[in-house]
Amino acid sequence: MSEDNKKLFKYLGIVFIAVLLTYKLPHDSYSIIQYIIRPIRYKNSVIYLSGIIPLAVFIIGIKGILSLERFADKRRILIFLLIVTIIIPIMNWSLDFTRTNYHWLKRDGLNAVDIVDTDINLNGSNEELTINFKLELIDYSRSQNEFKIRVYLPKSLSDYVGKDFYEFEKHYRTYGNRSILNVKEQIVVRLDNDYTRKSSFDSQWYWEDVEYQLYNKKEVVKIMEHGF
Repeated sequence: MSEDNKKLFKYLGIVFIAVLLTYKLPHDSYSIIQYIIRPIRYKNSVIYLSGIIPLAVFIIGIKGILSLERFADKRRILIFLLIVTIIIPIMNWSLDFTRTNYHWLKRDGLNAVDIVDTDINLNGSNEELTINFKLELIDYSRSQNEFKIRVYLPKSLSDYVGKDFYEFEKHYRTYGNRSILNVKEQIVVRLDNDYTRKSSFDSQWYWEDVEYQLYNKKEVVKIMEHGF
């Protein structure tokens, strides 16, 4: 292998490290780097210092690739766009592919289901508080899974509604092979008075973690969605 090829693989490896650092951990909304460098809450803002290291690693890898002799006579902006639009998505795909094969080899069932994205918002009228949930689930297994969902509310919000968790009424089913399931649920809570409703909106519950549990007769899978 030529020296130029060795350097190319070296710098592609550095770019892959940046991708790996920002890849979301299984059953957790944090990436590897976010556990190493936690987000910092300051007053009503959040500072994500964790993005600095992957960005620095990415820049080192990109600069190294663009400095190679094989790209000396080519437009560097095109090489950069090629890396961003094709190479990095392939790297992310390879991580998903590796995770899929891992669950297939282990013959995992519900443990292979994870949350891709979540959204919670509140609406209120009179003495009721409506909590709306949107979940996007992905199934990395090789067969279907049937389960129910339980959600443990942020503590400041559960203090106002008087319950630690709620169970969604429906049974859900995924079909493996990285299939996507979109879940929309709504919980209506009766509150004591208008002050309690207003306080629940002002509690800044969105700073806190939310735990989801997917469960059936055989398994329980806990998925942590961290607050801001």
